[in-house]
Amino acid sequence: MPDWIRADVERRSLERSERRFGRATRRARRRATFSTQAWTAAAAASPAAAFIDHAWGWFVFGGAALVRAGLSYRELRAFRDRDDALPMPAVPAPGAVALRRSAAARPLRRGEAGLAALVALARSVEDRPPAAPVRTAVAGAVRLVDGLRVSAGQVLACESAARAVADPVRRANILATSAKLLDGMNRAADALDGLLAAATEIVGTVAAPAAELHRLTEDVERLRAYADGLSELMGTTGRGRPT
Repeated sequence: MPDWIRADVERRSLERSERRFGRATRRARRRATFSTQAWTAAAAASPAAAFIDHAWGWFVFGGAALVRAGLSYRELRAFRDRDDALPMPAVPAPGAVALRRSAAARPLRRGEAGLAALVALARSVEDRPPAAPVRTAVAGAVRLVDGLRVSAGQVLACESAARAVADPVRRANILATSAKLLDGMNRAADALDGLLAAATEIVGTVAAPAAELHRLTEDVERLRAYADGLSELMGTTGRGRPT
């Protein structure tokens, strides 16, 4: 499969998997919200029902409903306090057709595939000790992919300009700029490979001594710092916002 198609396939596959993952959590949160509201309303209505029906049993029901509302609220708070969502790229990706015959397709495909693999690793170790450093690696990968998408758009613009310019000297200058951008994209893809390798090593050493896990975590932190610096050089600041 060509790189320009694979880049789009990897991106769409990751987006679909993250939507599916969040769907169950959103449904459970909605159920907890509805349960809290319904039992609270029942508890609030029980005194009026007891007065109308002249039956003290409504107060017992109201107390039970209040307890049930408290349990549902605690479940809802647990959902609110837990953040299962992983960071995702914020920069729109170039379309597959636009990447056709572009040199930017290969490094962008490497970035999209690396991010998808890192997200899969992060999902595989949730609620276990390696989860934090792997999530750190995902955050660094997101910055790199945002930078790759920005650079891919710039490379596409340079390639279009080179085709439009007739003067050979000016075309050579444009192609030199495009080559520099491509070099930055390849270095970013290499950095993402390093993040993926370090995260995979962490996942593979779940039962390793604490010192070994600490060393691997430090490796991920260093790689993420490098990834952040590289993504800023490539034209993004913060979470994927173009400069």
